[in-house]
Amino acid sequence: MSPRKLVRWLGNTLRRPGVLISLGLIVLALLIWFVGPLIAFGDFQPLGPVAVRLACLLAIALLWGIGSLFFRTVRSSEETSMLAALRKQQEETEIAEEKEGAALDAEVSAFREAVRTVIQFLRRGRSSLFVSARYSLPWYIVLGNDRAGKSSVVRASGLALPFETAAPSVAGSVHFHITDRAVFAEFPGAFLTQPERRFVLLWQRMLDYIKRQRAQQPINGILVVTSTEELLAMQEEQITDYAAAIRKRLDETIGRLRTVAPVYLLVNKLDLVVGFEEFFESLTAEERTSVLGVPLSALRSVDGASASGSFANGFSSIIERFSQQQFLRMQEEPDELRRRRIFEFTGQFALLETRLEPLLQHLASTHRFGQAPNIRGLFFTSTNQSGEFSDLLGQSLSTNFGQRRGGLALPQDAGVRRTRPFFLTGLFRDVIVPEANLSGLTKPALLVTRLQDVAANIVLFITLLVLLGIWWLGFSEGRAYTARINEHVTVTHANITEATPDGKIPSKFEPVLNVLDRLRTLSQEEPRSTTFGLYTTGSVRQASSEAYDRALANLFFPFVWSYLREGLDNPATPAALRFQQLKFYLMLTGTRPTDQETAALISPDFAANWLTYERNADIDRRISAHFAALAGTRVTAPPADLALVDRARRRIADYTLARLAYDNVLALPDVQQLPVWRPVDHMGLQGPQALARANNGSLWDGIPGIYTRTGLKDVMLGSANRVARRIADDLWAMGNADNLVEQEREAARIRDGLLDLYRVDYITQWDTLLSDLSLGGGTAASEVARSMAIITGNPSPVKELVTAIAAETDLEAASTTVLDAIPGAGAKAAQVNTALQPRRVVNVAKTVAEHYKSFRNAVTAPEGQQAPVDAMLVAMQPLYRMLNHVATGNDVLELGAEPQTLLNQLSERNGELPASLQPLFARILAQVAAITGGSSRERLSQIWKTTVLPLCEATTTARYPFDPNSINDTSLEDFARLFGPKGAIAGFRENYLKPFIDSSTRPWRWKTGQQIGLGYDDKTLAELEKADNVTTVFFGDQEKPSVQFTITPGKLDMRARAFVLDIGGPALLYNHGPPVDMQYQWPSENISVGANMSMMPELEGERNILSRQGAWALFRMLKLGRVLEKSPTDIVTYQFRVGSRQVLLRLAAPPSRNPFARDILADYSCPVL
Repeated sequence: MSPRKLVRWLGNTLRRPGVLISLGLIVLALLIWFVGPLIAFGDFQPLGPVAVRLACLLAIALLWGIGSLFFRTVRSSEETSMLAALRKQQEETEIAEEKEGAALDAEVSAFREAVRTVIQFLRRGRSSLFVSARYSLPWYIVLGNDRAGKSSVVRASGLALPFETAAPSVAGSVHFHITDRAVFAEFPGAFLTQPERRFVLLWQRMLDYIKRQRAQQPINGILVVTSTEELLAMQEEQITDYAAAIRKRLDETIGRLRTVAPVYLLVNKLDLVVGFEEFFESLTAEERTSVLGVPLSALRSVDGASASGSFANGFSSIIERFSQQQFLRMQEEPDELRRRRIFEFTGQFALLETRLEPLLQHLASTHRFGQAPNIRGLFFTSTNQSGEFSDLLGQSLSTNFGQRRGGLALPQDAGVRRTRPFFLTGLFRDVIVPEANLSGLTKPALLVTRLQDVAANIVLFITLLVLLGIWWLGFSEGRAYTARINEHVTVTHANITEATPDGKIPSKFEPVLNVLDRLRTLSQEEPRSTTFGLYTTGSVRQASSEAYDRALANLFFPFVWSYLREGLDNPATPAALRFQQLKFYLMLTGTRPTDQETAALISPDFAANWLTYERNADIDRRISAHFAALAGTRVTAPPADLALVDRARRRIADYTLARLAYDNVLALPDVQQLPVWRPVDHMGLQGPQALARANNGSLWDGIPGIYTRTGLKDVMLGSANRVARRIADDLWAMGNADNLVEQEREAARIRDGLLDLYRVDYITQWDTLLSDLSLGGGTAASEVARSMAIITGNPSPVKELVTAIAAETDLEAASTTVLDAIPGAGAKAAQVNTALQPRRVVNVAKTVAEHYKSFRNAVTAPEGQQAPVDAMLVAMQPLYRMLNHVATGNDVLELGAEPQTLLNQLSERNGELPASLQPLFARILAQVAAITGGSSRERLSQIWKTTVLPLCEATTTARYPFDPNSINDTSLEDFARLFGPKGAIAGFRENYLKPFIDSSTRPWRWKTGQQIGLGYDDKTLAELEKADNVTTVFFGDQEKPSVQFTITPGKLDMRARAFVLDIGGPALLYNHGPPVDMQYQWPSENISVGANMSMMPELEGERNILSRQGAWALFRMLKLGRVLEKSPTDIVTYQFRVGSRQVLLRLAAPPSRNPFARDILADYSCPVL
């Protein structure tokens, strides 16, 4: 923005009242805040406290807000009023435009109707058949002001007006004059002088319609009529405006109509010039028909300068001629006043030149944007003489001599009003009408017209050539037709000789087929195009048709007869085909007339029977055509073999007619053309990525369309009736009575059986699909997680699919009967006058709907409620998180028991769903369980092998007491780390395996009914249970091994005086006295002592002491003794032999924690996971 503009913008902004008020308030606020504390009245400072100044500022702000709101409200009301006024003005303008448009359309319609009426009248007087009524008379446009005398000029033209009173010639404001030599369209003065949009549009649309009706020559001329009165009353500038208005209409006419028509300027009411009547009083009637005017061009337009020069010369000639006649007329006139007027006429007339010359110059001028009008001349006329005149010379002299206007004008003479046309008849008769052909199209329009004519001639020429070519082709085809017939006959004879070399029936069908094809082609041979009567083909076609019929009877029929007999007697023939063969067999024997429908049904099997290896679509088509021809040909067949017929009927009856009808329905073209219901079309875009078929089928392989809602309603119901009716009508082939009552009864039975078979298959199809659905997308954890995310998402492909299936099995709306589907069945039964009533068909729709009712209830739910399937899918959403946890490589064991718990809950929820939905969700849960279970086992094995198994092997391998023969002991620390209550085995079991083990029974077992299985065998579980027993016996609830037991000495050998046992605690001394119980704990406080047993006194030559060392010395010592009980529990009696002497010891411990009663460590082995 330039500095000048910036200053101007700031000045305009500061001049706004709102800005000035805001600046004033800001200055006031600044003064209050900064200057206010300086104002004081003695010691009193009214604006000293900050709170007072803040209050003042707040008051100023409120005042500014209220003022702004007030001004805005005032401005808003003003703007609202202004908008309302503008809206009202716009509405008024639109209403006015609508009214103007309606009036414009009405006037245009009236104009079109008037033009059509004129053309209708012109058709009455058309004298040539080769000239259209539109162009039978020339058309002229008459323009001029309303008081110029346009109508009087046409009426006084001397042209007969035979149709003016008969034809409605007024079209709104346009008046048509239909004369015997021309049609004149008189337009009102408003089209010439009014620049209003309404008149301009009306003028243009009228011109367009004229062009549409008379495209070749829209108009033949334009008459511009003006009056002397107008010219005398106009000033120079008014004449220029008047000429501009006329020129504008002429230019629009040339542009719209694309034609250059001759323009005739008529100055009417010449009698208003002073002395006109007196000057021309002596003219005879013939002289009054002469032409008075100035021709401006011979055959072309002229520019303004040329037209002005031509007019000046011509007008001077007229003045000179009048001057020569003036003195003669003055001498002939005795009246002084009339002689004076005669004298004035020439001068008064000469004054018109000053008015006419600028008018003519403007009209004839040329410019670069258009073509100048073809102005043929300027002519003077008079139609009526009222005796009044306008003294233009007197008015001019009055001004020059200081007189009042008109003071020197000649006095008016109230003469007699007469109607005598002057200078009109000859003008129309000898100038205007004869020059009608001068009107021509503009150069562009003429070029287009010529191109159209050339194109029409070319089309006509081409059409003529085509007709000649067709005639020549017909002639040539006639000759070629005869040649082709001869050729076919020759080839056919050769084929017949080849097919029947000895005049006998051949054994191969292929040569016969070639003969039949050739004869059929011969019978259908006809000229490819019309011969225009040059050749007749009737006799030739009749002869060829008879030859083809004989071939069908003598060559084709034996093969058909043999095929029918073999098929009827062959047990492998399908029942539907056997039924059709039986029908055709009986038809050929004369039981019924043959029909082409039956022949068409058996022709494919005939082709497969006789041309097994050569068969293709073309062979089938050819044989089908011959069968159709055979069905329409009379052949002599052998008598029917009744035994063969009876066998065929029994086989058909064994198959049942209902099954036969059902097979026929499924083979119908309408059934075959039904679109297959594909699951992939009803599960969204991502459905195929998440779902699959359990049988490895494709989701693109769907259910036949006949087993859908549409198939039932639109095809099956009607087809069942038709097929049942057709088979019932054909039961004559089965030997049934051929009457209407029996046919109705059999049709009902067949229909019921057919629909019952269909009902079973309908349910089977959808049950099979539902039971075959499974989770797709792969078996890896990531793939299963992705599939789970899709099916539990929104929208869910599972929900979309089952909803679509529910719609196809919700057949309540389709529950109808065949009698309802085919009106008139009851009426047909009533015609037989029996008590047989129309039976209600098996209600397939109702049965299917009831079968899937629970399924639909699980899929859909009332508004505002959640369907069970939706609830199931929502409940399955956490599975994605668990699967994704596994897929991303995380430890599945971190989830703990959540997968097992969730899967158990989902399994219970699945059990509540209808049976048809359970397989899908059961497979999904099983696959998820396999993923999580497999991952758990793999992870558990990894943890076991890295944490527990190394310790277990190090503790138990080649170590006592796990290996009784080992000299190395298992350290108590390792034993506690492995078997302690918080040891490796117990911790692993509690942390990872507890949800899978049922420890309430003995022996332990893996829990059943779990969705997630680890796949470990019972041997592994037994080792874990044994480890738990070791923990219980050796540890109890202690972190370190600790066994409390009591030793009681028993019987001592008499040869021993005393017995001593030292196992690291108080020594046990027994010397044949009363037994004393001694409490001991293993391991002892002094493990280094080991275990020592000695006899006293010592006997020389014998062992007197038993000694073992190490943490397990006690158990090694006990292994030297012999257990006397077979199944000890809490007390175990050992017999020890020291040398030759014996001693009994009783070891007592709680039964659940007695390591001496049974050896649970010797055969222990580490579990393998």
